[in-house]
Amino acid sequence: GGLTLVSRHFFNWGKSTMQYIRDAFTVDDIQQAPKNCFKNGKKRVLQSISIRSQLVLLCKAHPLSFTSAAIDEVYNIILPKMIHARFAVVFRHWKGLHCQKHEVAFRTKMKASVKENDGKEYKKRSAAEQPDESVFVLL
Repeated sequence: GGLTLVSRHFFNWGKSTMQYIRDAFTVDDIQQAPKNCFKNGKKRVLQSISIRSQLVLLCKAHPLSFTSAAIDEVYNIILPKMIHARFAVVFRHWKGLHCQKHEVAFRTKMKASVKENDGKEYKKRSAAEQPDESVFVLL
């Protein structure tokens, strides 16, 4: 995932934070605990004291002298976004390795089909072909 920071002053912090996030969540984590992998990875990153303390030191050293409330607000907004961006990249990689690619569009697979009794045999036809009926699939 990419990251754009508003000032060159924060570049090294952003780079080291992204490296920490990259190390905290990998494809192996998805393999080992698929149900809790995102929550566990996010928890590991958010519990890191060094990430927050580095940001606080940078902000206090900045000529604008940010308040603690402003630092907390920025931290609570930007860090989850950084985590989500990186985790999405890892998940797409995992999905590419382990999920089958289908040549048929996803929308086609979602269409409901209805069995129709035509004498002795059942014919399968799309729900869209049904006269006087509408079928909705809620996700």
